[in-house]
Amino acid sequence: MNKKNIYKSVMALMALVLPLGGMTSCSSDSEPFMTATEDDYPRILQPWFGEWEDGEPSTYKSLSRDVDYVDSVTVTPALYTTVEWYLDGEKINEGKNIKTRLLAGEYILKIVATTTKGLSTSRTGKLIVNALATDPKLSDSQVKRWLNPGKTVSIPCQNLDAAKAVKINGVEATNVKVDNGNLVFTVPDVADGSYNLTVTDGGGNQYGCGKFIVSKDACPYTEETTIWEGDCTINWGDSNVNLSSELKNVTPGTKICVYYEMIDAEYHAMRITTPWWGDTAADNVVAQFDVTAATPNPYEFEYTEANKSIVDERGGMLIVGFGYKLTKVTTKSE
Repeated sequence: MNKKNIYKSVMALMALVLPLGGMTSCSSDSEPFMTATEDDYPRILQPWFGEWEDGEPSTYKSLSRDVDYVDSVTVTPALYTTVEWYLDGEKINEGKNIKTRLLAGEYILKIVATTTKGLSTSRTGKLIVNALATDPKLSDSQVKRWLNPGKTVSIPCQNLDAAKAVKINGVEATNVKVDNGNLVFTVPDVADGSYNLTVTDGGGNQYGCGKFIVSKDACPYTEETTIWEGDCTINWGDSNVNLSSELKNVTPGTKICVYYEMIDAEYHAMRITTPWWGDTAADNVVAQFDVTAATPNPYEFEYTEANKSIVDERGGMLIVGFGYKLTKVTTKSE
């Protein structure tokens, strides 16, 4: 092929290629978030939040409380949109980027994007901030985490020797102290709801201790905890069970359940007293009674303030009697 024919072939090929190049070349259409106008509806392109489950937002992110929560948002129309960040309904930041340190707890994170024309969209998810192993830890019991306003509560705790303050929804509780491994306080008068509880220790350090339910309603949960389990044939002074350390964290108002098995014997009697074995009614936690087929199993009674006082004074609660086998003792919180 001579040069003239080569030239014609190249020109013909370019005539075919150029229109295709025009269709695939970069244009404003490939950058919609840069060319969108303030009249467009806002969209949050990043980050992506998972679907809601059973009416609850899914967990978006989990981190340790000793690191910063760092995040950013991509929105359109970028030039006409303001971004706001909310934790449990409280605004904590404005802007497309965030960097903050949070107390341990479970939060509802909501990111709201609003245009200059007032059009708005949002994303919602759970943000979990995990405590360190050395941080104060309160009981995970549903019963213990159900609080009635105005009521004094006692919650088993770890890594906490003293407490200066307790706050629920930012409101301070009263009568705060640590007593025998329990955080004790009077619940403040806040509206019914689910709130993060914070505690300030004796050194002035503040810690998040997770969600608690505050409600004027009675707690709907029941929790039974085994404090003693075994196989003891009860025979007065020869064979009995003394519960001492097992009762240190049991608060008045708790139900105590005594599980037993009947055995062949001349008679069947149960007495719940103290190691002093006094003869008056005041010496007993539960006075002696006959065990029959009609006696509930487990036998259940309320551990009262008077019970606790006598047990603390006399060094334990003694389960004695004759003609039955003790298998388990539990506490039941309602």
